[in-house]
Amino acid sequence: MNTSQPKLESTLKNGQRREEIRNVLAMSIPIVITTCSRLVMDLADYAMITHLDKVNGFGGAAQGAILSSQLIMWTFIVLGLGTVSIVNTFVSQSLGRGRNAETSAYAWQGIYLGTAYSVACLGLYVVFPIVINMIGHSQKIAEFELLYCNIMILSIAPTIAGEALAGFFNGIHRPKVTMWSAIEANVLNIAVSWTLMFGLGPIPAMGFAGAAWGTVVGVSYRFVRFLLVFLASKNHGTYSSRATWRIDGEKIRAVVRVGFPQGLQWVSEVIVWMLFVNVLIGRMFADADLIASSVAWQFMRISFMPAIGVGIALSSLVGKAVGQGNPKLAMRFTNFAVMMLVAYLGTLSIIYLMFRRELIGWFNDEELIVDIASRIMICAVIFQLSDALGITYNSALRGAGDTFWPAMLFVISHWVIVIGGGWAIATLKPEWGSIGPWSAATFLLIFLSFALWWRWRSGAWQKINIFNKDTESAEPA
Repeated sequence: MNTSQPKLESTLKNGQRREEIRNVLAMSIPIVITTCSRLVMDLADYAMITHLDKVNGFGGAAQGAILSSQLIMWTFIVLGLGTVSIVNTFVSQSLGRGRNAETSAYAWQGIYLGTAYSVACLGLYVVFPIVINMIGHSQKIAEFELLYCNIMILSIAPTIAGEALAGFFNGIHRPKVTMWSAIEANVLNIAVSWTLMFGLGPIPAMGFAGAAWGTVVGVSYRFVRFLLVFLASKNHGTYSSRATWRIDGEKIRAVVRVGFPQGLQWVSEVIVWMLFVNVLIGRMFADADLIASSVAWQFMRISFMPAIGVGIALSSLVGKAVGQGNPKLAMRFTNFAVMMLVAYLGTLSIIYLMFRRELIGWFNDEELIVDIASRIMICAVIFQLSDALGITYNSALRGAGDTFWPAMLFVISHWVIVIGGGWAIATLKPEWGSIGPWSAATFLLIFLSFALWWRWRSGAWQKINIFNKDTESAEPA
């Protein structure tokens, strides 16, 4: 009996799996570092804002305003950001199809879309005072919110155009470019923010405004850094990056057709979380609940920002596999990503459960804040593993170009469960405090994980062709 052939096949399969795992890790690690560097920037900003509060005696107003300000800003920016982020999918699938010049052409169209969107957003100077007044926070918090948002309008163009170029580099499997640009931009942001917030030598202290200006400088630097590498001789030689700059209406329409549902999803999510933080918590309960939620949110970022990095890498890997016509490879990539994120978030859940009060004390040691935030952290412990599954399967679907069905799922479930359910609990069980809305958010993430898993397992994404406008990529399946 000849057993050499089965042994050879087994050896080949094991070697193939090891190579696939190395591919996932090689893509994921730099992108996780990229997203974590943004996390470090956000945490550094938050730590500086906390110090600013203490130095100036703002009574937590600056600390309470920073998260709400960021959510207000992102409410308006994410439609464009979500739309152009699909450039990653077009680039990775074009790479898999062997059409290198198309990869840079899609990047250019993303830059043009981001620029046009940022021009339209100049009208926000009129909109922001209305929105902040409607939210109804205390006067000092509202002043900080308006100050921050009015400066951050200048960050919209480089942020969205930079996202298009990040999609290009991740799509061609060069995530180290996005990693180093993010690290450099974040170091610059921290240095500029600290200098402008507290002053240095002849530079006067700008206080809260300095945090916003530091972010503007950081994201602008990152876009310029991307553009220079994009146009460099190496990329031009391989991807014709200097020759594909012309506006291509067909490609723009394709990006909008596939990316716009994702943009709407992101807008809906940010509006929901903005209302969640600013209204269901900040308005229906006390400032202490808003501050506690802001503190707990910093630790949730430690959980989901690296997970999002793995998701971005997975979208690129799935996209290339789909472009090559190899759905089984896409499934294997996805299964390994699930295992990675479950292990990571499961470990964090144990740490958060055991040491939540000590961790919260790093940012705010007021007893009431610690009590509220520690209960919120228990919600995070419950929903984190579900979040791992949700991020993984949503990213895999995005890499395949399946954006319409997940977008509708996210929009409907967020409004019904988080806003509807959160408001109902806050109204019917006010004695629960802000834990009521947070319980609704916990249920949402558990529900989404099962729904996205079912969609991926259904295989509907295998029927989608993002390059053909007549396919079901724009229709619900």
